[in-house]
Amino acid sequence: MPADGYRWFDFTVLVRDLDPQAHMANHVYVAYLSEARARWLRDRDPDGRLLRPSVVADVHVRYVSSLLARETFRVGVLVTRIGTSSVTFGYRIEAGDGRLVCEADSVEVMVDARTRRPRALSAEARAALGAA
Repeated sequence: MPADGYRWFDFTVLVRDLDPQAHMANHVYVAYLSEARARWLRDRDPDGRLLRPSVVADVHVRYVSSLLARETFRVGVLVTRIGTSSVTFGYRIEAGDGRLVCEADSVEVMVDARTRRPRALSAEARAALGAA
């Protein structure tokens, strides 16, 4: 893991992600966070048996600067808190030139596949998340 604690994932802004004024709507930034988190989870739990199913319970984003058409950028993901049935993720989006685009966090709650109610994280799931 890099010294900053984040696991980084590379992306390029797609023209389809921008409106006619070349502005990226907030939900598109959140979609990139979601994709980076999904990649992070697949790295830790390839078959999805430990950390799936889950639901996003909360997302907060602090925007600093905009991404532009075809601009390269990276999304950093890290775990900032592990609860009984939830995981809080921290994020950074940085443009290819190193400019901070946004910082964010989200809370993902593990749920029982049948009841859709929260379920406790197992010891094995905690280990996959990096908890001792």
